[in-house]
Amino acid sequence: YWLGRGPTARLLARHGGKTVGRLTRFVGKTAFYASFMIRNVPSAPFIVVNMAFGAARASFPGFLAGCALGVLPKTALVAFFGGSFMTAVSGDGVWTSVILAGVALAWLILMLWVRELVKRREASRGE
Repeated sequence: YWLGRGPTARLLARHGGKTVGRLTRFVGKTAFYASFMIRNVPSAPFIVVNMAFGAARASFPGFLAGCALGVLPKTALVAFFGGSFMTAVSGDGVWTSVILAGVALAWLILMLWVRELVKRREASRGE
């Protein structure tokens, strides 16, 4: 995070363009939500994401809180369903496979719902 705050932020502001500017303003204003959301979708490695938040001048407490809470769902999935996944892959559990597919579907629906909320919020602000 802190590596992205200095020269990287100035470089991004100077050469980023309109789209990058919009993205950095969004991340800067909504550090907690952006940090929470990015931890729940496949994205770049942690170091790249953390530097991007620093370059976007996101508030550190918001970034840190979003990061801390954002990794919990993935960690819980791995902790609770890691063994079940291995059982399903080995072909031993039909019900395990059905449950895993249900959890994956619920996760996908939740992510699409959050994405729609963000789009509506952005549209209502006129950005």
